[in-house]
Amino acid sequence: MYKFKNIIYITVIYIFILVKPSFSDSSKCTNIKNICDKLDKVVGIKTPMMIASGTIIDNKIIVTNRHVVEDHKQFVIKFNNGEIKKAFPLPHNFPTDLALLSLIKEPQKVNKLPKSNNIKGKIRVIAYDQGRNANRIYKPGKIISFSDFNRFPQARIHTNAKSLPGNSGGSVVDENGDLVGILASGDGNINEVIPVSLINKIIENTDSKHKDDFFKIGNYIKLCADNLETAFNVQKNLDVSIVSNIDNYCWNSNNKQLIDQAGQTFGRLGDLKRAKKFLERSIQLDPNSPNALLSLAITFHISRDLEKEKPIILKLLKLTPENPQVLRLGVQVAGILKDKEMSNQVLSLMTKHNKEALPLAKKFIDNAFKTN
Repeated sequence: MYKFKNIIYITVIYIFILVKPSFSDSSKCTNIKNICDKLDKVVGIKTPMMIASGTIIDNKIIVTNRHVVEDHKQFVIKFNNGEIKKAFPLPHNFPTDLALLSLIKEPQKVNKLPKSNNIKGKIRVIAYDQGRNANRIYKPGKIISFSDFNRFPQARIHTNAKSLPGNSGGSVVDENGDLVGILASGDGNINEVIPVSLINKIIENTDSKHKDDFFKIGNYIKLCADNLETAFNVQKNLDVSIVSNIDNYCWNSNNKQLIDQAGQTFGRLGDLKRAKKFLERSIQLDPNSPNALLSLAITFHISRDLEKEKPIILKLLKLTPENPQVLRLGVQVAGILKDKEMSNQVLSLMTKHNKEALPLAKKFIDNAFKTN
């Protein structure tokens, strides 16, 4: 997500519209032609606050993230051929971080997407790349985890497929080029994808009668993001008004990504009580989110509540056994709690995934189990 001050909005729009693409992945399509064919299904999206991506799903209909739409009434859309059009949000009341944009203002019927088949092979992101001013296909990755999307409509597919800031709303496809979902967010290592099945839930719940609530929640999303941005550059002693705003706006946004970011922000600033509240809520919305689980584990670690940290680390050891930070926390928790089974599990994983740190980890565990 990239934010822009309104004073430079006109300049950014000018660049977004007039600069011709300097690169097109379509010129390099050879062995992945079925994926390269999807480049034209992606658009760039400019709002007063950011540049993002969108995915064309039907005639005159684009899907992007709810946190991109916020409470804006129209958007500038740039197609892969350089064509520029306006688009308008279609209100809905479903809690997933998705929204539909229409190229015409009038309400219209949106066709559901066909049920997807099993995902084949690795997945990859296709999105608008700001640096290249063109659509781009990124390096593939594997699926790490996902939850029951019927029970948890704000849950995501978690993957190590590559992406960059500004890719939110882009397509995520499998090796056949079939749409898997819409990119939502990520930390550079693990990215989050909203599955294609939830696009149909958005379509089912799109109706102009939801307009007022849709824009009200969109305003909460915008105000939450604004205050998180303000807090980003603060190292300590966050102004009480900003704390109150994040507490209020981010909670009422009911947006998993923003709730997650609020928890991480309060954790970084040492407000562990608020951090736990937001991160526990994030995990309620998406129980298998490695990023949220790790953030909560760190929060418990700092507050020395290792009994609560332990089950989270054990879950992370299954989801991301190669993560050096998870392994390091696992060694410390196992040693301090004198959990022999857990220590054996962590050391075994380190033998496979982090051999360089193994001698120091063994020394720590050995010392922890020495009798006084």
